[in-house]
This record gives sequence, C-alpha cells and structure tokens, in this order.
Amino acid sequence: MATATLLTAPGDEIHDRSHEPTSDESWQESWYLTFYDPITGAGGSYHLGLQTPRGRADVWNWTVADRRVIGHFESLTLPMPEDDLSDLDLGGLDIRTERPLRDYTVTATYPGSPVVSDIRYEAFTEPFAFGLDGDGVQIGSSHYETFGRVTGAVHDADGRRTEFSTWAFQDHSWGPRDWTSLKSHRWICATFGEDLFMSVSGFVTAAGIRVSGYVFDGEFRAVEHVSFGASVADDGYSPLGCDAQIWTICGRGYHVVGRCEVTDLNSHDNGWFAADGLTVFETGGRLGTGMFEVAECKTLTPAMLAALGRGGRS
Repeated sequence: MATATLLTAPGDEIHDRSHEPTSDESWQESWYLTFYDPITGAGGSYHLGLQTPRGRADVWNWTVADRRVIGHFESLTLPMPEDDLSDLDLGGLDIRTERPLRDYTVTATYPGSPVVSDIRYEAFTEPFAFGLDGDGVQIGSSHYETFGRVTGAVHDADGRRTEFSTWAFQDHSWGPRDWTSLKSHRWICATFGEDLFMSVSGFVTAAGIRVSGYVFDGEFRAVEHVSFGASVADDGYSPLGCDAQIWTICGRGYHVVGRCEVTDLNSHDNGWFAADGLTVFETGGRLGTGMFEVAECKTLTPAMLAALGRGGRS
C-alpha cells in the first residue's frame, strides 16, 4: 500500500457528499460504520450502498446488545434515495454529517421492531485515503476512512437501554464494484488505541492472492505479508477468530489474536456473501476491538483449475 493520503484540504470536504457516477453500470457508492463494546456487549454494523446507474440502493443494518444480534435488516433492492449521502435516511439507517469526513450521528431502526440504536461517531484520526482496487479486486477505486470512538445507547425490544462507549471504524468508497471479484477474503480491522490501529486484508481473486492494508503504530506502515490463522465455525461461514502474523514492509511484525464474540451475515448480488465477527483482539499485551470478516472460497479460481489439470494445461 502506498503512503496514506490525508484529506485535510478545504476542498476535500466535498467527498463527504454523494459523488457523480460514471457510465459503468457497476459503479457504486458506500458508507460504513462498525463498532463493538466488549464491556457492555453492544455493537453494530451499518453499511449502505448507492447503485446509482442501476437505480437502486442496498443496506446491511444490524445491531447487537447483550452479545447477540437483536436487530437485522438487509435489502439489495431499495429505491434510490433523492437525498445526499451527507443527510440520508435509507433502510432504517438515518445518517447525519456533523463534521464533514469526521463526525456523524446515526440512528438504526428495524421494520416492525422497537429496537433502536442511537450512535454518535467522532473520528480521532484525520480522514485518509488509499486505493482498494488492484490485482483482480474491484471494490471501490476511490476511498477514505477514519478511526474514532462511538458513544450512544441501544434500546432493545423489552425496553432495556444499554449504553456504550468504544472504538469504531468508518469508511466511504465510490467507484466500480464487483463483489464477485473477491473469491475469498479475510479482513482484520482493529483498534488498540489512538497510537495503534490497523486494517489488513487478504484477497483471493482470479489474478491470484494479494494482501492490502496497513498498521498504524506511531506512523502508517504498509503490510507486506499476512498469515491470518482464521478459524471458521462448523456452519462453514461464521468466523470464530484469528491467530494472525502480520509483517510490514519496514520489517515490523505483529502477532494479533482475535476472538469473535458476535457474528452475522451480509450478502450481495450474484450469490456473494461474507460473515462479520465483532471481535476482541490482543497484540503485545494490549486489548482492542473491531471486526474480523471472512468469506470462504466458493468457486474455482484459475490457479485451482490449473492445479486440477484444467485451465489450459494438458
């Protein structure tokens, strides 16, 4: 990964808003927030996508209390909203920009359910960008993200109120997106403090295997090699945790162990799906929180076909 690019110029704030799509039918724009408080057992994962050329939108919206999913709504065929992404109500997600690229208020609700999650997100990093595409991956060529903290409360179906205050991750990406370009992947997104956080991905694509991401440990350090050591439940998709070894280009290594405490499933077009685990991580004696996401391989890749004696090899 190249050095992270900060979005701190006055003109960069325009990227908080919706973007003009290209003529590519696969162009999409997404907004995402995830967090988990291991002390109270509250958390959530909130993702919306605007498929402007196709005239539809999608939402993954799930809320956790007492270490279990109490609200879940997913739709891939919502009508395109008329409002801008900076002030948008879609699929039970009400997102309001408080400070462009940095701070947001989110309310999550669910059809026919009294469950409500009220969230205030405040970034502790400046917004920064790096490319996600490359080597067969097409999931959003333009992108920014921040790490921060959330405060708020979840109200469950029995009227109980659970407050939370914890680390969180937020991102916004736009560009051509083909979820099926990811034949398999793993993603560690973990925060241990304002001085130590990471986003590390491993992808299997038609072009082969690649890693992407960084560890921020006083400064951004690009990842060169990852062994995720992923564990998956007997259902074949739910992550249980990881025992990862992460090496950066500058030679630093990190042993990151994660234990997923709550999991849920997200899907998209053409049968693509991935499972997310709200996770407690440990590295170097420090505890952190975040997400461990897993999608197991579901189709034969060119490398697998070649190993089987097909794919042009006699």
